[in-house]
Amino acid sequence: MKILIVVFGLLAWNGCEKQNQIMKSDVLEADAVWTNMLASDGCSWHFTVVQGDSIVSLAASDVSMNLIEGELGNIESAYSFTNVHIKYSPTGNNKNVQCGWGATAKMNEIDVLEIHKK
Repeated sequence: MKILIVVFGLLAWNGCEKQNQIMKSDVLEADAVWTNMLASDGCSWHFTVVQGDSIVSLAASDVSMNLIEGELGNIESAYSFTNVHIKYSPTGNNKNVQCGWGATAKMNEIDVLEIHKK
């Protein structure tokens, strides 16, 4: 009986471990603009991506901010546009981004896996 408990425990642990891995189909690449338009009544730091005929705004997860700052430098400016190429994975969550006049915008949240200036 103890052997069955151990075997089922290992199978459950192995199943949970595989769920945390990012599937290659969930990783997307895009040219984007790392944008902050808060000073002109726009929204704070987010990515602007062209998808077909639409422009989509995506918010970087809190975990991604260290990677972004490491590649692009300190993000203190209140008005900035930086052309980048990103590899990212959608988290499935929405994130509130501060905008002008005290407003907030809900944007789709992403985990940035790689980022490079263009």
